[in-house]
Amino acid sequence: MKFSDPEQKQADIELEQYRTRLEQMVEEKSKDLIAIQEDLEATNRRQALFIKVLQILQLEPDIPKAMNMALAEIGRYTGVDRLATWENHLDGVTYGCTYEWCNEGLEPAIDYLRSMTIEAGKPWFDMLAKDNLICTSDIYSLDPFITQMLEVQGVKAIAVFPLSQLGVHFGFLSFNFCWNKQWDEKDVELMSQISQIVSTATKRWQVEISLQQSQRTMQKVLDNINTNIFVSDYDSLEVIFANKPFREEAGQVPDNAECWRMLSAGLDGPCKHCPKAKLLNADRQPTGVQFWEDYNPVTKRWYTIQSMALKWLDGRWAIMELATDITTRKEVELELIQAKEKAEESDRLKSAFLANMSHEIRTPLNAIVGFSSLLAETNEMEERKMYMSIVEKNNELLLNLISDILDISKIEAGTIEFTEAWVELPQLCREVITTFEQKNTNEAVELRFDESSPQLTINSDKNRITQVLSNFMTNALKFTAEGSITISYTLENDNQVRFCVTDTGKGIPPEKQQEIFHRFAKLDSFVQGAGLGLSICQSLVERMGGQIGVESRGEGEGSCFWFTHPYTPEAEIVSEA
Repeated sequence: MKFSDPEQKQADIELEQYRTRLEQMVEEKSKDLIAIQEDLEATNRRQALFIKVLQILQLEPDIPKAMNMALAEIGRYTGVDRLATWENHLDGVTYGCTYEWCNEGLEPAIDYLRSMTIEAGKPWFDMLAKDNLICTSDIYSLDPFITQMLEVQGVKAIAVFPLSQLGVHFGFLSFNFCWNKQWDEKDVELMSQISQIVSTATKRWQVEISLQQSQRTMQKVLDNINTNIFVSDYDSLEVIFANKPFREEAGQVPDNAECWRMLSAGLDGPCKHCPKAKLLNADRQPTGVQFWEDYNPVTKRWYTIQSMALKWLDGRWAIMELATDITTRKEVELELIQAKEKAEESDRLKSAFLANMSHEIRTPLNAIVGFSSLLAETNEMEERKMYMSIVEKNNELLLNLISDILDISKIEAGTIEFTEAWVELPQLCREVITTFEQKNTNEAVELRFDESSPQLTINSDKNRITQVLSNFMTNALKFTAEGSITISYTLENDNQVRFCVTDTGKGIPPEKQQEIFHRFAKLDSFVQGAGLGLSICQSLVERMGGQIGVESRGEGEGSCFWFTHPYTPEAEIVSEA
């Protein structure tokens, strides 16, 4: 079909118009597709930011690191100049900046904003409470106080989203721009959602930090209590908590270690005194605190222990024990008991001593007075000699009693004196033997000095050594009916002399060999004497640096009273001088 020229021309015009309309439609559709693509990409970026922030705040265990990472991601996305979180403090009267992210070229300001009064931030909190967010590209539309504050910082646009939990605001997330930022509604919605994520994470961290601080505080308190505290599983008795004093005393507590393995040695099962059975009743309800005292052979200490059943943090039943060291108290109690017994014994002995003294002193005095009267009444020479001998003997006895009393008084007062000089031991021993030979009226007893004793000279108080040997000789004569009494000495280890007075008398039972050195003690109450001699000898010997003792195999076997004295050769003393 052919068109005429006019018709052909009209068809070309219509075709061109159709082509133009078609091109316009394609261009419009392309723009729509680009807009859809851009919107999809923006949505993807928002989703990616949301997921990224969520992952950081949920998975990163380091709280400051997580917050700084999340703020950096948000800041880079929004192009903000300064992004910060603000939180109310636990004191209820202050708040402050807790985390901050700054774009390049801006100086951080967090150090100046950590603590401010809530009263100073009231305009912010009032606006958030009213509108639930603050979002403007014109700071001059805000409260004049806020405007002035932002103007000083060079801020031109701002967005503030509350941090809240269960509808209660406890802080906010602030975006500061130094240019006129125009907010997209979807970005505002995204930041609102992110602020809720930050709110949840922040509150969770606050609870965790508070719990950790409470646990650390409690651990510190328990570690500084001067009491061993540990908790063990009720059923398995495995230690699940131990404070510092317990760990120091029991050693490092290994995992799954039973308490009885930590507390005692050589056991193959729970302690016999374990209170476990008493801590819960038949209905598995706590019965209260059980108290008892125990001695631990591992630590060699005494403890007073409190045990109770309680629910542990994970809900299981546990046993908590508090063991307080009372060793010092026990020692003091024992010392008090011993002191009481000693005082009672001392009181008893002194009472007996006073009663005995009155008898012991009256006996020679009565003899002296009585025979002195008889001496004055008679003129017969033989009787006078006999009476004078009796008076002289009782004079000596009375003098010895008074001398013992004076010595024991000086010893108790610490005023007894020693006069040191060089003493030739053979000569001293012979002098003691000679003195007692004159007193000895029993011809069945031989007094002698062991001539095999070495020739020694010591630096000491001659009178005190003579006093000790004389006391030994006096006692030996009292209890030796026949046989011999021998004085001897030996040099031991080149540094001490050991003196011995050995008799063949009645001997001393083993159970009384230590008692005889106690004050006022007497083996035979019918024998004259105050019971002070050996006690005085013990004090004298110890003050001269020696020791004293007795050896006897039993009654009828004789005795050997001995004492030691430090020995230094005369030549060494001279050279040292």
